[in-house]
Amino acid sequence: KAKKTKVTVAKAQISSVKAGKKKAAVTVRKVKGASGYQVQYTLKKSFKKSSVKTVRTAKTKVVLKKLKSGKKYYIRVRAYKKSGSKTVYGAYSKVKTVKVK
Repeated sequence: KAKKTKVTVAKAQISSVKAGKKKAAVTVRKVKGASGYQVQYTLKKSFKKSSVKTVRTAKTKVVLKKLKSGKKYYIRVRAYKKSGSKTVYGAYSKVKTVKVK
């Protein structure tokens, strides 16, 4: 009987968030074995589902565009790995805040 190995993904970390005019550049620390990263951002600290926007990227740097000037955004990230037809997600990083210019 073949033993099923559980695919796990390490917790991602945001290394930096830089604010620009109506945008924010998020840099994620590379996670070994990850297929990509899911960056979530919202104006609500609670990350209420209806208010959250999600960006998936294979790169470690992503620029969030069309943000509202002068607003404070909450950003978190998690790594994911594709395993066959399944996608396995790691834990969310600590939430970082950024005030958009």
